[in-house]
Amino acid sequence: MPLVESAGRGKLVFHQPLGWITRVFLAGGGVLALSAPHELLIRPGVPLFQWGMLPFWLIGVVAGLLGAVLLLAAILGLTRTVTFDAGKRELRVDGNGSFGIGWSERYGFADVLELDIIKDEQTEGPPRFVLQAVIARAKGPLEIDTFRNENEAIAAEAKIQTLMLGEEGV
Repeated sequence: MPLVESAGRGKLVFHQPLGWITRVFLAGGGVLALSAPHELLIRPGVPLFQWGMLPFWLIGVVAGLLGAVLLLAAILGLTRTVTFDAGKRELRVDGNGSFGIGWSERYGFADVLELDIIKDEQTEGPPRFVLQAVIARAKGPLEIDTFRNENEAIAAEAKIQTLMLGEEGV
């Protein structure tokens, strides 16, 4: 369920927590990555501390770290936040994990070319409506949030348009 809130005057914040399906895929990728050190270092039954095992140690350590990060992300979760800030005239996308990994992207309001609502038909259950922004410097459309019904998506789009145009009543 989308969470739209006004974080003070002139800000709109959309929070998207990591869904359970994505957590399952991250956990599967973590387990798969952790199987590489097992197959390369533990299972062969050869002495580990010799020069010929150095490439296997390097591959095993990198795969183990990747697997640990993926499992940690699956267990602790990530939150993606999209913030429209009228004061700074920018759109900021933040991905934050409770384990210290995160990213941030910033776009000016001038870079936002259009806002679209896309109807995404689900194989099971009702359709969902995806509010996305087409950004000039981005590689593809930026998903702002998903909604259960079209009226919620239209209301959120109207709030964003009002905020970006600088009109009162936000």
